[in-house]
Amino acid sequence: MSFSGEDRSVGRRLEDNLRAFGVRVFFDEKIELFAGITDSIREALSESKTLLAYYSADYADRAACQHELMLAFLAGEEEGDPCGRIMVLNPAPDTGHLRPVQLADAKFAIRDDNDLVQAIAKRAAAVNTSIGSVLPVSPPPWPAHRIGVVRRFLGRYRELWDLHTALHSADFPLIDEAACGTFAAVSGLPGAGKTALVTTYAWRFAAAYPGGVRWLSLEGATADPGDLRRRFETATPDPATRPRARGRGDRARSRRSATEPARCLWVVDDVPAGIGPDLLAALPAPGPESRVVLISEEDVFRDELPVVHVGPLPPDDAAALLDSYREPDDGADRLSRDELAARLGHHAASLVTVGRHLRDRHGLASYRTFADDLAMTGSLTAAIFAPARGVLDRMTPDELIIVSLADRIGTTTFSAANLTGMSHHAPFDVGATMKLLRDRSAAVRVGSDWHLDPYVVHAARRELPLGTN
Repeated sequence: MSFSGEDRSVGRRLEDNLRAFGVRVFFDEKIELFAGITDSIREALSESKTLLAYYSADYADRAACQHELMLAFLAGEEEGDPCGRIMVLNPAPDTGHLRPVQLADAKFAIRDDNDLVQAIAKRAAAVNTSIGSVLPVSPPPWPAHRIGVVRRFLGRYRELWDLHTALHSADFPLIDEAACGTFAAVSGLPGAGKTALVTTYAWRFAAAYPGGVRWLSLEGATADPGDLRRRFETATPDPATRPRARGRGDRARSRRSATEPARCLWVVDDVPAGIGPDLLAALPAPGPESRVVLISEEDVFRDELPVVHVGPLPPDDAAALLDSYREPDDGADRLSRDELAARLGHHAASLVTVGRHLRDRHGLASYRTFADDLAMTGSLTAAIFAPARGVLDRMTPDELIIVSLADRIGTTTFSAANLTGMSHHAPFDVGATMKLLRDRSAAVRVGSDWHLDPYVVHAARRELPLGTN
């Protein structure tokens, strides 16, 4: 049973009812909010046949819960039914928080306790093998520099699931009619955490890629199709990123033809600014068992591919990231930490820069004093906003006017009414300019509202000439 901390009372009651009905249950009540999966949980999950997830809103943000869900999902996916080993209890009135989307079809709608227990027991009894017999629940051996990225990664479970769904939607066209083959794109500002997201995805979903992971950087590449094709063709797989031998899971793998290529994941990182959809024509077609992720600062693939946007961290994850380097001194310092994170737009790389600076400076500096110094010039402040420099340099004068206006009036959100009013006075096409900002990952549209990235707006105050305003 997989429950978040806030739902443990519900979990205890259901555990008692299931045990009374003769069902063997493992339920760990001691796991903390940001704790990962422990050895005891990993072993219990390996020996279990199914996972029962109480998928509340809190569940979506719990590290251990999401790790358990991923392993059970991958076991089912290996058998041809991703949700075949998962049962979902959804206490919410809707399914918008459920990830992956396939879980919407795996939920129980039964409210009577007795009927629910019987339905769960019947479903579990229909599964004959354990999760561990289908795939290993231990991670693959990876080089230290990639492991370090995964170890420091926090949250973003929605994006991880959305990426997996995008890469595999073609396998389930009846569930997702928007299947786009074997490619997906990840976009976001420099320093937002795009590569970290994909690296963590490759680590946690390694069981889905028995052929391993291939890494290719296009840093310094030109838009010449021949150059791009040569880089792709000369890339070699990193043997250290191949999953472990499957052991007991070999029985599941033996169902496939011995000549069938093992599925692998291509990670094409550092797609340069200015290289857009034409890149797709330059890349050699991957094999039917390959999946390709393109990582780009600019959001230029949205008309051709499913795109996972990596934006600001949620406030709780931003606070946890800073705390991993330096705990606040007191309650007032904690408030300063949260205010500082908000001023930096919850931008991942900037928070890491701040955290590294404050680590081991107890008594010399705090979140409170650092927030006071942020407006000052200096090498550290320059490092914080360095990732935004290239984005601002590539902006048109019209884009810079929008960004500077947001800073001047103290908002990063423009409603449809705001933009309509602006269009009556601006000597440029406001709608086209907002789209350009979106293409640079500096803005997103939610409904009819446009949201500028606060990090870019704050960086513009420091980086742009005074005359821009």
